[in-house]
Amino acid sequence: MRASNLKIGQILINSGAITEEQLEAVLEKQKTSKKRIADILVEDGIVTEQQVCKALEKQLLIPYLDLDTVQIDPEQMANLIPENLAQQYMVLPISLEGRFLTIAVADPLNYKAFNDIAIYTKLKIKPVIAEPTKITNKFREVYASQKAYDDAKEFVASQQMSDKTKEEAEEAAKAEATGNDQPIIRFVNNMMEEAVYQKASDIHIEPMEKCMRIRFRIDGNCQIYMETAPELIPSVTSRIKFIGNMNIAEKRIPQDGRINYKIGGMEIDLRISVLPSMFGEKIVMRITTSLGMELKKENIGFLPENLKKFDHLISSHRGIILVTGATGSGKSTTLYTGLRAIMRDEINIITVENPVEMIVPGITQVNINEKAGLTFAAALRSILRQDPDVIMIGEIRDGETANIAVSAAITGHLVLSTLHTYDAPSSVARLVDMGIEPYMVSSAVLGIIAQKLVLRLCKDCKQPYSPSHEERLSLNLPLDEDITLYKPCGCEKCNKKGYKGRIAVHEIMLFTHVVKRAVTKNISSDELRDVAIEDGMIPMTENVRRLVLQGVTSYEVFIDVTISND
Repeated sequence: MRASNLKIGQILINSGAITEEQLEAVLEKQKTSKKRIADILVEDGIVTEQQVCKALEKQLLIPYLDLDTVQIDPEQMANLIPENLAQQYMVLPISLEGRFLTIAVADPLNYKAFNDIAIYTKLKIKPVIAEPTKITNKFREVYASQKAYDDAKEFVASQQMSDKTKEEAEEAAKAEATGNDQPIIRFVNNMMEEAVYQKASDIHIEPMEKCMRIRFRIDGNCQIYMETAPELIPSVTSRIKFIGNMNIAEKRIPQDGRINYKIGGMEIDLRISVLPSMFGEKIVMRITTSLGMELKKENIGFLPENLKKFDHLISSHRGIILVTGATGSGKSTTLYTGLRAIMRDEINIITVENPVEMIVPGITQVNINEKAGLTFAAALRSILRQDPDVIMIGEIRDGETANIAVSAAITGHLVLSTLHTYDAPSSVARLVDMGIEPYMVSSAVLGIIAQKLVLRLCKDCKQPYSPSHEERLSLNLPLDEDITLYKPCGCEKCNKKGYKGRIAVHEIMLFTHVVKRAVTKNISSDELRDVAIEDGMIPMTENVRRLVLQGVTSYEVFIDVTISND
């Protein structure tokens, strides 16, 4: 039998990837699911997508291509094959050499796809095999930005064709934001979807004199998504304000809003902040939903010793648990993770937040509204009459809130909250500055978790090396042992950065009898740190040091954390 006449099931049997019995079971399942055999095999965990690709490569003599290693010119390729045709046949244009167009395909036996694309492009088709998941991921890279640019061009062209004055254009933008301006709606939707797919934490839309700049904050750093014509500024602003339930006509004062948006089957929550600036209103959209991470305490990044301490803290029935760190250090994620770990039908959990960052079914969540008089303190006083077992306070920011939190903890409630301090010991001084007596702090607080997010090395390109004499001394390593560390390199998967994603590092100061006595004496933060370390607290720098030795992060990150903690 010629290879071209074989079906995928037989090819996988020939390659040894599956047995005839497994194929028969999948064929039976296919009768009701109507999915491709390869898809069912992958879903059931019998084979991986790469195994399927490698088997097809060997049998059909069509090369396999790892799309993670390929850089594609979006503008050229998106214009060669339209998105709807590429999606219909699950193909991706890769490169053009003369009259030969290389395309990545999930199903190299689909000859109709090759024929139709050859007719459409009037080019000779050169197929390569790639995993369906990687083709789908690369789709966004090739088509999403191009769609956004096309929508922007379409809108600018329509604006230039009309003789509206600037005021008339802005009035039209307000009307169009309600649902008539399709290019702007598509532009904004594509922007939000691309931010989610790139795992951005924030979207920055910045009006400037000669352009509108859009940046995504990814792994803590802002990266330019696009710069486009300034004519888009009023319409994009009006569209976002409309879907965020804000006043479109008001441009003189800051506004806040919220969007709940569905992307790829996921419910995404975006908090919006609008601030008047020189050339228009700057908008920052924070993606508050935790993407790609289940809220489980094992996923936060705790060291084994710190995970035990965290379990001990959240299993308590009364007292305050504080999570401290800079803005954007993942404090809220840690709090929500703790709540999810303890929530059950037998206990009543209420949160007070400004604003509510993540909707958690089964928990009563209160959104602060200071303009209406619903402050943290006012909400807390009412909450104490709601028979709570556990109270989460978004942030302790003043003495009144701190006093109510301490009173609630002493009278038998478990209170979880955050403070803006950089380490655990200085949180005690912060509470004392708010007017809480040291003896009250020692009585009410159970423990303080300080955390910071540090960059992860890209798993695909990190390079091993032997540490220098200076690095060994800094990391407290033996000078004569054979030790391997890793440094960033840069590849397509990490966008040439060398780092991909972040991990939280912690120090957890439990209020043991030793620490309580030290707090009551009102000693300095530096002295308290020494006491806590002697009592078993693992400093944040030690947490990072261990990650360096494990190859999770780099020596440069360790130095950065060490300097910032000094």
